[in-house]
Amino acid sequence: MQSKDHVYSKSIGKRIRSIRMMNNLTQDNLGDILGISAQAVYKIESGENMITVTSLIILCEELDVTPDYILFGIKKSERELELSFETMEGNEKLHLLFRLLLYMSKVENEKYREPLENIIDLLDKKV
Repeated sequence: MQSKDHVYSKSIGKRIRSIRMMNNLTQDNLGDILGISAQAVYKIESGENMITVTSLIILCEELDVTPDYILFGIKKSERELELSFETMEGNEKLHLLFRLLLYMSKVENEKYREPLENIIDLLDKKV
């Protein structure tokens, strides 16, 4: 069985690889941006090594991504929604959750239901 550290490293590595590919960068290109070798990028993406705090900061600044996404998989819009949700009063929160649940019940395509379920779960924990 894999350790939690290894599971987290692999998840973070997959998100970094995805970000790199969405920006049409090679491991060499990303290594140049981060000031590390392509081999070091490979080890981070494969989960063999963990990204350093310095590299994480540079990655976020240079590729316009949040640490929340890299570390936890929370996309920018989800984090913004979570932050605005935290400033709402009790009844406003319940009203928003009810509207999201009602909307989700009308969505039939699983591809679109899962992100909605994730948002509802995230917000439900904040109520």
